[in-house]
Amino acid sequence: SSGSSGINAEYGESWASISRVTTAVMSEMPIEIDEWCEQITSVYYLCMAMPTPLAENLYNKLKEYLIEHVQGCREKVLESSNNILPTYNTLYKTYSRGAGYLNDLYMHLNQYFTKRTIKNEWCDHYMHSIEKVKKFERVQDLAMNIWRDEMLEKVHEQLVCAVLQDITRDRRGVSTYDNILRDVIHSFVEVQSHEDPQGSQLQLYKDLFEERLLQSTGSFYQKEAQRLYEENDVSNYMIKVIEKLEDEELRLRKFIHHTSISPCKKECVNKLIADRQDCLLDEYKIMLKNEHVDDLERLYILIRRLNEGCKKMADIFHDHIFENGKGSIELMAQGCTPQEYVDALLVVYRKFTNIVTNYLSNDLTFTDALNRAMTKMVNSTGDVKKYPRSSELLVRHADHILRKANVNKTSTAAEIEDQLRNFIDLFKYVEDKDLFQRFYSKKLANRLIHNTSVSIELEEIAISGLKDRCGYEYTSPLQRMLIDMKVSDDLTKEFDQLLKRKNEKLGVVFSVNILQSGAWPFGANTGASEEQTDKNTTDFNVPNDLAVCIDKFKTFYNGKYSGRKLRFVFPLSYGTVVMTHTGRPYTITMSVHQLAVLLLFSHKDTHTKADIVNNLRLEKTELDKTLATLVDTKLINSIPGSTEGYSLNFDYFNKKQKFKLPSGSVKDHAEKEVEQTHQSVEEDRRLYIQAAIVRSMKSRKQLGHNELIQQVINLSKERFTPSVAMIKKCVEVLIDKQYLERHADQKDVYNYLA
Repeated sequence: SSGSSGINAEYGESWASISRVTTAVMSEMPIEIDEWCEQITSVYYLCMAMPTPLAENLYNKLKEYLIEHVQGCREKVLESSNNILPTYNTLYKTYSRGAGYLNDLYMHLNQYFTKRTIKNEWCDHYMHSIEKVKKFERVQDLAMNIWRDEMLEKVHEQLVCAVLQDITRDRRGVSTYDNILRDVIHSFVEVQSHEDPQGSQLQLYKDLFEERLLQSTGSFYQKEAQRLYEENDVSNYMIKVIEKLEDEELRLRKFIHHTSISPCKKECVNKLIADRQDCLLDEYKIMLKNEHVDDLERLYILIRRLNEGCKKMADIFHDHIFENGKGSIELMAQGCTPQEYVDALLVVYRKFTNIVTNYLSNDLTFTDALNRAMTKMVNSTGDVKKYPRSSELLVRHADHILRKANVNKTSTAAEIEDQLRNFIDLFKYVEDKDLFQRFYSKKLANRLIHNTSVSIELEEIAISGLKDRCGYEYTSPLQRMLIDMKVSDDLTKEFDQLLKRKNEKLGVVFSVNILQSGAWPFGANTGASEEQTDKNTTDFNVPNDLAVCIDKFKTFYNGKYSGRKLRFVFPLSYGTVVMTHTGRPYTITMSVHQLAVLLLFSHKDTHTKADIVNNLRLEKTELDKTLATLVDTKLINSIPGSTEGYSLNFDYFNKKQKFKLPSGSVKDHAEKEVEQTHQSVEEDRRLYIQAAIVRSMKSRKQLGHNELIQQVINLSKERFTPSVAMIKKCVEVLIDKQYLERHADQKDVYNYLA
């Protein structure tokens, strides 16, 4: 008993000394270093007192002291109603710093008797005591929890109201104590910063402040939106809303915890933009119509903050582009030239590409809307039997760009390249890429064979652009055609050098193009099948002047390459002749058949049709077409009174001294060529779809009807967009061919037959 009273007396004296230092710490009063060290030692002795440590007594005394101290602070806060935030902030700053110093003063209490206790071997003797007080909190944590319980839990209503009032004043442009406001708000977080990061460090902040902040923000900006909308037109409303949002973001970053920034911004956006979205989108249509690009940019800046906002805006953008581009479709229906059609498309494409790039930040949503609108526009052709498809018009436009006769003498290679880039930009929207390829290969072959291309380099640039869009396989036949022309040039030069070495002369300027039959669209260019071409080649008696050249070249070629077969395709060949019998020289380019007929008149001024047939052995249809052309152009005359007699026209006159002779009816040939191309492509598509169906069924063995349709569309879309009706017909064909069968119990399911 006497021992126990002695301990209590010693404890009372020690606590009196410790409490004086504790009071000085919490009041930020100066303390002598010796006294500071002495009280740290006193805390240690109390914690390690024997036989019973006095740590729990010390802890409880400290807790009572802190509660009483915070209650005193609370009274000061409540008394300063007009200056509640500055008063609270000053007291909190002092208290929080003091709590940190207390942590050092009571370091031994923290080390041995709190939640962070480490079980050291030397303290096994006190293990039962340590386990008993292990529930104690660290001194600094204890101090902050007491501030939370005795201050914030009891005066938060007054504090939060004052904080929200100051934020509202700042929103209205009234100056506030920025640092004080920020520190007060962050104190709601700091008092729980010692909590487990996995736990609820921000729970107090969210419960006391964040919910009220969001309500206040929504209420303020709802009224502000109404005021701004009533006082301004839409353009000025957007300007002011953008300013409000930028100011609010700066304000939020300056005052509140970073986790609350996003919810607050969302609340602002809902009141200022989302609630007015329908009105803004209605005005958006007017902005597009009047091309108010600055307003378009402002609206985009606002709408992109909304979920699905850009999607709604992009849908309107898509519809407007298509409406704006209907003129190009109407031009097509009116039988416009390819240049007019392409120019109309480019006007739309450039205008809206400029808007997307410069005013909509190249947003992918609007880029996609532009692409969808252009695709719809380019592939809306109406009646394809009356009007050419966009694929054909684009090919004819490219042909116009790359043909010598159409190039302005002042045009530079850079300007032509720019036109080709525009052409490629539009090509990417063509869905019938297989049809485009077929038309393009014909026009390219025509330019190369007749030497009417501007240059091989520009042809390569055009093909490279197509390759970038569709891949190597798509342009492989086109590239092979260019390679053939380069190889042909080399062979012609080698043949000429051989003749020079042998000192042989042909009497004519002779060149040959060696073409791979698999890469060149022969039938398409001649308007005949390969069988017909062979027949023309076999039955045609080549004039002696040309026959000598052909025989010598065959000998040269067969000596250079063994196992290759040369077949001269005369319907694709041409020659240039100089006519001097009229007194005025004319240089005329014509087909070989026309040249052969005309050469007969070099030896005799008149010929009957029978003479011509006997000499040339030309097929009747080809001969009739050739004679009709020569008569129509007045190079020869029909002998009066004779239906099959012809004479050379010595009175021929033409304003041009150098020109090309047409081969038959150009219009009829072109129409026939287009019709044949469409038929050929349709047949290729049917075969492609059948192959796609078999490929899909072979990998899956069993597929539902709709799933099969979708798979075939996905496999085909890079070349063309197949119709569902065509796919169904191909399915029926494959069922008849026993590649597929319908499921016995489910008629919309197909089975693959191995």
